[in-house]
Amino acid sequence: MKKILTVLLAAVLAAGSMSAKEYQHSLGMVAGLGIGAQYKTMVMPNFTIIEEFGYTVCPTQTAGAGGYDGMLDNLVLAYQATCAEGQGIRLDWYAGGQIKLGYGIGSYGIFGIGGAAGIEAIMTNAPIAFSFDFRPGYGCLFASGGAGHTFDYTLNLGVRYTF
Repeated sequence: MKKILTVLLAAVLAAGSMSAKEYQHSLGMVAGLGIGAQYKTMVMPNFTIIEEFGYTVCPTQTAGAGGYDGMLDNLVLAYQATCAEGQGIRLDWYAGGQIKLGYGIGSYGIFGIGGAAGIEAIMTNAPIAFSFDFRPGYGCLFASGGAGHTFDYTLNLGVRYTF
């Protein structure tokens, strides 16, 4: 009987740790100071990679180049952990860094780095996840007429199908 209880307890504990990350991949849309496609995958139990590609608008003026808008690719590596769970919703927080690379409409390119911090709501009864995050960053702009730099930020809302 003691052995059966030990096995059952181990199974319950394992199931509890599995519920922290119920999905391996997700695919959807992200909107904020731009709009684009978003793919997210869990690479380790608490580490995730978010890949985004879409159109963005710089919210601030940049030194030497004015504002920018164009196509941007973001790659985010973040630590993610559960902060609350109940009533069909699990809330996870995440924090990490990002690398961005893009091509602006004004014939210039951008390369930048930044941070990322946000919260994700995962529906435990449906394959849907919602995320909201803040990403401050620094970017270098490269144009035919010279170079510039920018301190920018984005506020993003994502909706993804999880699988």
